[in-house]
Amino acid sequence: MRMLCFLIAFSVSTAWAQPVPFHAGITRISVPAKEPFDTFVWYPTRAEEVQWQAGPFAVFASRNAAIADGEFPVVLLSHGGGRTGGSPLVLRGLAAYLAQQGFIVVSPTHGKPRLPGRPLEIKAALEAMMADPRFKTHANPDRLGMLGFSLGGAVALELAGGVPDFRHLAAYCATHPEDVQSCNAGPGGDRNAAPPKRVRLADLPPPRLPLKALALLDPFGVLFDEDGLVAVQMPVLLFRPKHSRMGEENTRVLAAGLPQPPQVQYVSGGHFVLTDICPTALKQQAPEVCEDAQGVDRGAVQADIKVKISEFFRDRL
Repeated sequence: MRMLCFLIAFSVSTAWAQPVPFHAGITRISVPAKEPFDTFVWYPTRAEEVQWQAGPFAVFASRNAAIADGEFPVVLLSHGGGRTGGSPLVLRGLAAYLAQQGFIVVSPTHGKPRLPGRPLEIKAALEAMMADPRFKTHANPDRLGMLGFSLGGAVALELAGGVPDFRHLAAYCATHPEDVQSCNAGPGGDRNAAPPKRVRLADLPPPRLPLKALALLDPFGVLFDEDGLVAVQMPVLLFRPKHSRMGEENTRVLAAGLPQPPQVQYVSGGHFVLTDICPTALKQQAPEVCEDAQGVDRGAVQADIKVKISEFFRDRL
């Protein structure tokens, strides 16, 4: 019995001590379009990470290193938006971690396009990555998942079959003036603008991708009603910060409307706790994005969600 306990303890301790399977590589590809845009591709490599600078962001990954041998599942990443347009580099730590765990992560820089243009950019970025000779024999498009933060959550839902309803959003915003993050300052846009008609498949067929799993970080969910979610049939993992300024209805509508109820994980902090710790320059420019409430450990939140998202995709892709 004593020997059995020792062996169990030894196996557990050595399992925790195992190094990550790969290192994180990164490259930037230009995607041809009416307005070409850049896409970051994070991928598994055997070359050790080297830190480099991209604007204010310190990126810890090997640039243009050779991809590791093997075939890997693909995770598409759509970042948040709001009035700034957003950047995939606010989720660089999560993307690098997924690459270390054996995923290829495709994360376009959306820039200013709001929801109607972003699913098209995701599809074009995936096609550009698959056409790249470095990746086309290593990336498996049949093992395809997607990760979306904030407005990127709505992008993921649309690519998975969701049909947005802007009139539903307008009705919500008319009765929830306190939800500035969804209805004015954030991805919902200008609450004073006339709501467009409901976007239907017959009017403007959006792209659809064969996604097998979605991981959503405080997603912009009030753009959808129950009828608009019936085609989103895959498993969904949803992270909701307990003190997010995006209204709780963004989570409730998905919990009630998705055919497979999402796995909802609550974390401490506000909306931006789900993004990387800000560099010093950004802390001075955007304290509302970078500063957390007293007692909130953004690094610990990040460490937890990285593991859970990686395990979720590993089991479903």
